[in-house]
Amino acid sequence: MKKIQSMNRNKLKKIIASLMFVTLFTACGQEKKKNINAMKTQYPDITATNFEQRLSNAVKHYEIEPMYYMRINKINCLLEILINDFPVHKDYELSNYATPLEINQAILKSGEQKLTYRLYPVGDLIKEEYGEGDTVRTLTDNTSISISIIQMDNNGQKRLEDEEVVMKHNSLKDIKGNFIASGKPYYEFTFTFNANVPYKNEGWSNGQNLNKLDQKLLEQKAIEFYKEYGETYLNKDASLQAKINFGKEKRTAIALYRRSNDIADLWKEYQSDINEKNLKILPLENYRMVFFGNNRILFLKSNSLKLGYRGYSALLVESDDSTTMPGIYLYLPEEKKLEDGLYMIN
Repeated sequence: MKKIQSMNRNKLKKIIASLMFVTLFTACGQEKKKNINAMKTQYPDITATNFEQRLSNAVKHYEIEPMYYMRINKINCLLEILINDFPVHKDYELSNYATPLEINQAILKSGEQKLTYRLYPVGDLIKEEYGEGDTVRTLTDNTSISISIIQMDNNGQKRLEDEEVVMKHNSLKDIKGNFIASGKPYYEFTFTFNANVPYKNEGWSNGQNLNKLDQKLLEQKAIEFYKEYGETYLNKDASLQAKINFGKEKRTAIALYRRSNDIADLWKEYQSDINEKNLKILPLENYRMVFFGNNRILFLKSNSLKLGYRGYSALLVESDDSTTMPGIYLYLPEEKKLEDGLYMIN
């Protein structure tokens, strides 16, 4: 203290300025470290270099490799479908998909599976499609949906003609033959079916019930994760994306019995997205927290009803040519603390 007091005024100013710089630099470094820790990973050894090989090594192949699909036909409604309370399909258009949709990625193991569908009114789609008509705010008398669960042996390369119908569901009608939820703005129904698969995925099954945690802190940690995930695009950090996404891609690759060429194509998609020109991360806004997986999964879902945005992530990554909305589904493994951050689901 005496030494500082004996110094001239200019020298003292320089020392104070230096101390302020060191303090500011340290604070920035701590803030950066805090942001990096917002995205937790269970796969710290995965990199952009070994992602493909490690993913290929995780996939086992079997003499029989059952694939499960949905074949859907809907009339006068919009649609969301969950398998085991995990979103697998959304359709906010009037038309139907001609080809069956694979659902193995949401089947974690053999046994009873749960399918939930949610129906919504078509709104202004009829006016937009045909140039006339009214805004439809409720489900109608002739709203309907039929869903067939089909199974094929993918390894045997069977064709669609060889599909086996596991079960078929038709939406319910009242005694007059009208849709049971006619006049309502929303309808949800759940049924079960059995699946027999040779693999067993952990997925999100060991996650904590997020509804029981501090909701304010939960949202804060989710926002931190989403924002930092957006930074991986700006920093073109392929290795960090590889670490964060390895768990979910491993689950999907195992469930779909992916070959090396499929995995190579998958990694090319990641690289293509991250190498887009003039990337820009839009502000994280106009969203809500949504829970899946029996409250073990958290998703920040956009509130937008605009086609192409509805039902997708609140994180928007824009480039010169496209807008990417990464599917960031988060969970908290049983042994982990929320204060330390969230994880991408396995």
